[in-house]
Amino acid sequence: MELKEIDESGKMELIKKLVNIFFIVSMVLGLAMFVLLICFNFAGVFTIQTLPGTKYENPFTYPGWQAIYYGVGEMIIQGYTEFTFNIFTFLGFILPFLAILVCSIIYLKNRKRRGTNQKKAILEFVMAGTILVGSFLLFFCDQLSIWNASHVTDSYQNYYEEYLLKALNGEVSFTKTAYPLVVLLIGIVTCLVKTFNGLLLLYQKKVGNALKKG
Repeated sequence: MELKEIDESGKMELIKKLVNIFFIVSMVLGLAMFVLLICFNFAGVFTIQTLPGTKYENPFTYPGWQAIYYGVGEMIIQGYTEFTFNIFTFLGFILPFLAILVCSIIYLKNRKRRGTNQKKAILEFVMAGTILVGSFLLFFCDQLSIWNASHVTDSYQNYYEEYLLKALNGEVSFTKTAYPLVVLLIGIVTCLVKTFNGLLLLYQKKVGNALKKG
């Protein structure tokens, strides 16, 4: 065996170890992100507080589902709407959720199969892209909800003008909780790991093809 072939063989062994390590890290982070996305629906994402004597004199923290599907505030009242269905936050949730679910299953089925590195790399890139986009959309759930509330016209009381706009102007506050930031940070890390894993898989394929030709 030539020295070059020995070097390439040693390189392949190192790459295999890295692929196994990053497979585990990528899957763990993907699972963590999957759980965070589910929990986003129930976690508090932003809080409103208004002046004493008004509806939100006691701070109210909105769960994520109100920022995505339908905002009703403290209680459901017929004919009263604060936020309507928000396509942006919905896409921020559903795209990475489905991508992680479907792509992870396909990846696991192909993990031990030869000649599937490119396929697995594409799956990782899809997950990385949707997770990054989704994380940013969910991070800006407060701004997207403000925009959404400003377009509600069929509620018996105008939440945007009566409460939200005043809170934004300092009567008293409208603030984002830490949860969207956690989603964003974990999303960025997961995206970087999955992107690196995808590139590593493609590099492994390249080195493997070079050994075959040698």
